[in-house]
Amino acid sequence: MMNMTDKNNIRLAFKPLLLLIAVLMLTSTAMAANNSTGNRIWDADENLSLNYTWTALTYSGFYYDLDSGEGSETLTITLDSDSDRGIGEGDLEYATKPIDTDFEYGDWGSYQVIGFMAERYFAGYTDDTEFADDSVSLISDGILSEVLRDDDDEVSLFAGSSLELEEGYELEVDEVDLNGDSVMVTLTQNGDDVDTGIVSSNDEYVYEKDIGTDDDVPIIVVHFNNIFQGTESNAVFIEGIFQISEDYIELESGDSYGKMEIKSLNSDEITMENSDGITLGKGDTISIMGKLNFIVADDSTLRFGPELDMSDEGTYELRGTVAEDEELTWTPLNFEGFYYNIDEGVGTESLEIKDLGGRTIDDRDLVYRSTPLDVSFEYDDWGEFQVIGFMAEKYFAGYPDNEFTDDVSLLSDGYLSEVLIDDDSETSLFAGSSLELEDGYEIEIVEVDTDGDSVMINLIQDGDEVDTGIVSSDDDYVYEKDLGDADDVPVIILHFDNIFQGRESNAVFIDGIFQISEDLVEISSGEKFGEMEVISFLSDEIVLENEDSISLTKGNIIEIMGDISFNVADDGDVRYYPFVEVSTIPTQSLSIDVASTLEEDKEIDIMVTSRGATVSGAVVTFDDEEIGETGNDGVVSYTPKSAGTSEITAEKSGYVSASEEVDVISSDDATKKLAIEVLPETVVDGDDITIYVMTAIGGEYVEDVDVYYDEKLIGTTDSNGEVEYTVTDSGIHEISTSADDYLSAEINLEVLELQAEFSYSNLQVTPSVAGSGEDVTVTVRVENTGTEAGDTDAELLVNGTVVRTQSVSLDAGEETTVTFSISEEEAGTYEVQVGDSTASFEVEKSTPGPGILVSVMAFLAVAMLIRRKENK
Repeated sequence: MMNMTDKNNIRLAFKPLLLLIAVLMLTSTAMAANNSTGNRIWDADENLSLNYTWTALTYSGFYYDLDSGEGSETLTITLDSDSDRGIGEGDLEYATKPIDTDFEYGDWGSYQVIGFMAERYFAGYTDDTEFADDSVSLISDGILSEVLRDDDDEVSLFAGSSLELEEGYELEVDEVDLNGDSVMVTLTQNGDDVDTGIVSSNDEYVYEKDIGTDDDVPIIVVHFNNIFQGTESNAVFIEGIFQISEDYIELESGDSYGKMEIKSLNSDEITMENSDGITLGKGDTISIMGKLNFIVADDSTLRFGPELDMSDEGTYELRGTVAEDEELTWTPLNFEGFYYNIDEGVGTESLEIKDLGGRTIDDRDLVYRSTPLDVSFEYDDWGEFQVIGFMAEKYFAGYPDNEFTDDVSLLSDGYLSEVLIDDDSETSLFAGSSLELEDGYEIEIVEVDTDGDSVMINLIQDGDEVDTGIVSSDDDYVYEKDLGDADDVPVIILHFDNIFQGRESNAVFIDGIFQISEDLVEISSGEKFGEMEVISFLSDEIVLENEDSISLTKGNIIEIMGDISFNVADDGDVRYYPFVEVSTIPTQSLSIDVASTLEEDKEIDIMVTSRGATVSGAVVTFDDEEIGETGNDGVVSYTPKSAGTSEITAEKSGYVSASEEVDVISSDDATKKLAIEVLPETVVDGDDITIYVMTAIGGEYVEDVDVYYDEKLIGTTDSNGEVEYTVTDSGIHEISTSADDYLSAEINLEVLELQAEFSYSNLQVTPSVAGSGEDVTVTVRVENTGTEAGDTDAELLVNGTVVRTQSVSLDAGEETTVTFSISEEEAGTYEVQVGDSTASFEVEKSTPGPGILVSVMAFLAVAMLIRRKENK
C-alpha cells in the first residue's frame, strides 16, 4: 500500500513534467495565434517568428470570402534577426490562388475570384455560371480583370432613363413593348451606342467582349426581374448587376510589379518574390506592389506591417483577425480598425470575448478596454498630448504641461474629445484666402504686415467671426474654449512657419495643425454605447461590457458600439470578425477646382486645393496626358485639344488623390450646350422639385426651354430658368430638354421610395437554458429604416411556427425593443426567429426538487422506524 510520503514524492516528481507540458501547450498556442501569423503588425518586442506570414485571416487588405471561409492571398517574410532591416532577395514571398465565390444575385451561380496585390480580380467563369455557355478561365491565359460591380440591389428604371455602370457604360431603357413582357435597351459607352437588344421579364441582358485571347466573355450582366406597361408610365425592375473591367492586366513569368517579380503562373496559383533587397528604413512607407505598402515605425525597435494605399476616394473595410468557433482577443496588432501609433508602438484598445456558447455571447462576456497614453503631436516641436482610442476612433484625453497650456485631463472629469486634425503637412495660404478646418471653422488670412514678419488672421465658425489675432513667423496660434469642467482648453493650434511679403503677393506657410472637437463624448458608469455598457472609468482606463447577451446570427452584421460591428458568416460554422468602415480622410484629400464644361482649344486654369488652401507640386493629368505640376498658387494651365468626356486627376504624395470628369465641347457648340440641375439633391416619391436649365459654360439661366420628364413635356422654363414638378414613382427617371438654338440635354434623376422598411437585429434569449415550463424572454430590436412612418407586425417563430405577434408603429429612423415571453414543456433545443434574426434555447428535463427529496427521505425514515419497532 502506498503511504502519504510516497504520494507526495510522486506529486513532486510530476510537477516539472506537468509544468513542461503546460509550457509546450502555451508555446504551441502562441505559435499558431501570434508567433508565425495572427497579427498585422510585426513587432520585435512581441517575440514573433522571423519567418512570418500574413494571410486573409489576419490582414484586411487581402481578399477574403467570409461565408466560405476561403482567402486567396498570403505574404511571407524571412528575417535574419529581430533587428534585421534588410529583406534579402527572394525573402519576401507572395502567393495567391483563385477561389469559387457566389454571385450576389444567387440565381447566377458562381464565378472565380482572385485577390491580386490586395485588390479583387475576376479569374474566370465556372461550370456553375448560369449565363456563360462554357467555363472561361482568364487566369489560364495569364489575364485578370477587376470586378467592378457585383450586387443584387433592386433598381427601377423608367422609359428614357439609364442605368449607370462603370467605365463610361450606361444601359438605356428605350421602349417597353405593348404587351409589357419585353423591353428594348441600348448600351452606350461615353455617349456612343455599342449594343442594342430586347430583354424579357425574368431574363438577362448579357454584353460580351473579347478579353485577351478569350472570345465572347460576358463583361456586363443585368437581370431584368419585371417589366411594367402602364397607362401613364412604363418601368423595368432590375435586381442583379455584374460587371468586370475590359481593361485587363496580362501576367507573365518574369513580370515585375513594384518590388515583386512573378516566379510562377498557372490556372491554380500565382507566386511572386522580391527581385532585389528591400530596406525597412525607419519611418519609411515602402511600396511593395500595386496598392500594397509596408509601413515602418520611426523607431529604433523594428516594427512594421502591410498597409493598403487608400489614396483613392472610397470606403474601406478594416477588419480584425477572423475567429472560427472560438473566443478571441483583438488589439491594435490584430485589428486594424483600432487606433494605433506605429512610430511609438502605442495602441490603447482591446476587445475580448471571454466565453462563447455556440452562437451566444452571454452578458458580461464581451469586454472592451482602453487606456490613455501620451503620444507626440505630428508637429514634433509641440511635445505630447494624451490620446485614447475609443470605439475605434482617435480621441483626446488631455494635455500634459507644455509650452501652450497647463496640465489638462478631460478623462478625469468623464469626457473625451475626438481628434479632428493632427497634421504636419506644409500648407501655403495667400492674403484673402482661408484654411478650412473641422466643425465649421476656418482661418482667414486678413493681411501680412509691411515688414513681412507677422500676419493678421480671423477665426470664423459657420460664417461668424469668433477670434482675431496677430501671429509672427515660427510662432503658434492657439484658440481656447471651456470644455466640460475644464477651462481654457486649446481646441485649435496652428504653427506658422514662414510669412512672406512680396511685391505682387503675400503668403504664409503653416506646417502644424491640431484640432479637437468641442462636442464632447461623456463617459459615466452605466452609460450605454450600442450593446456595451460602461462598467468603470478612471483617469487611466475605460471598461465596457455587453449588458445583454449577443447572438452571432448566421449572415448578419451585428452592431456592437460606435462604428465597430461583427460580420458573421452565412455558414454552419461560427465564423466572424470585428470590423469598421472608414472613408478617405478629408484632411488629406485633394480637390480640383475646374468648370464641368470646357471649350475646345481654349486655355483653362486647373486649381488644386486641400482644405481650401492651394497645393503646390501636385501632378495633374488630363485623360492619360501628364500636363504638369501645380505652382505655388496651386494652378496649372492647359488647353483641351478635342471634344468629348475627359477625366482630370491630381496626385501628390501624402494626399488622397482627386479626379473630376469634364465635358469638352467644340467652339461651335460652346454657346449651345445646356446643363440641368435639380433641387433638392435628395428626392423622395411625392416631393416637389425645381428644375433649373442654364448654359453649360457661364451658367446663365435660359428661358423658354421645354423640359421633359420620362419623355413627357412637363413645362417650359421661366425667366429664372425654372420648372417645378411633383415627382411620383420611385426609381430612375430621365429629365431632358429641347429648345431652338440649343443642344438637347438630359440627366438621370433617382427618386427614392416613400415607404416604411423594418429591420430586426440583436435577437436575445434569456435564459439560454431553461427548465420545463419556465418562462423564456425573447427581445429583438426593431428599426424603421425607411423614409416614412409605418406599422408592422413583429412575428416570433419557434421551430418555424408563429407563436407570438406584436404590432409596432415607428417613425422613419425610429427604433424600439420588442419583448416576447414563451415557455416550453418538452426537453430539447428550440430555434426562435424574428425577421431574419435567429437564436436558440434549450429546455432541460425536470429533476426532483429539494422538497420532493426531503419528503421521500422523511417517508423512508418513518418506514425504517416502523420496521425497527415491528422487529422488536
